[in-house]
Amino acid sequence: MEIVYKFCGKYGLEVLRNLELKVTPPNQFNDPFEFTPKMFCSDPVGYATQTLGHEQDLKVFYEMRRRENKFSGSFRAFQEVAKGEMAKWVAILAEAPQHTSPLIEKEFLDQVSNQYAVLCMSGRRNSILMWGHYCDKPQGVVIGFDSSSAPFQLGKGLRPVVYVQERVPRDACWRAGSAEMLNFEEQIIFFKSAEWQYEAELRLFLALSSSSLTRKPLKGENEILGYFLPFPPVAIVSVTFGPRTSPEFENEVREVLHEPCFAHVKLDRTVLHKSTFELDFESL
Repeated sequence: MEIVYKFCGKYGLEVLRNLELKVTPPNQFNDPFEFTPKMFCSDPVGYATQTLGHEQDLKVFYEMRRRENKFSGSFRAFQEVAKGEMAKWVAILAEAPQHTSPLIEKEFLDQVSNQYAVLCMSGRRNSILMWGHYCDKPQGVVIGFDSSSAPFQLGKGLRPVVYVQERVPRDACWRAGSAEMLNFEEQIIFFKSAEWQYEAELRLFLALSSSSLTRKPLKGENEILGYFLPFPPVAIVSVTFGPRTSPEFENEVREVLHEPCFAHVKLDRTVLHKSTFELDFESL
């Protein structure tokens, strides 16, 4: 059995009580490079010509021209101008991929985030950085899960992140369903900057429309809907307390785990190594 870990602050108590893990749309990640490919265009004229006939693509450039105060009319008027002055607009749009890549990148990120979310787990529990960043410095808990449990087999399945030095490229000319586009879609989900390699991250990519997810407002977030992946108690393998977990919080966690359905869960605590900058674990 391979164990994967979820680093939690004190909200780990809610994970145990509610038996669900939050999944996150990519535009809410703390890494601004997530799901933002390196855009380029191998055939600007061909791309511009196709764009003129594709309403969603043309809207991107319409918004660009409005922001630059170079067009103040409606989108329909913009379409008519583009059709009536084909040669002029092909020349303008042919340059656009170089000038508007941040706009195109944001458009892609928002489109993905409106339809999909990601569950992030880790293959390790002994990272000092992870405990510091995600476990209330480090007062929370790390929950270990059996990666073969059914919820982690949904979609493309729980898979390790590939850490790379350069952003994933995307040619604006690639069409949906092409081999190039399918390869890009695979990479943009599971490729991430090598700066984050210490996380040993694994990801589960899910459609927000999935019947496997539950939906409810996030606490303290006005009108923001959260998405959660339920799991059975048997999916939990272990709960590890941090080196600064308070006795009060530990007692709350123990009270939840006192239920018979958690009888199999292993409890332990993180302790500081006596001489090196490493974390050890002692059973409870």
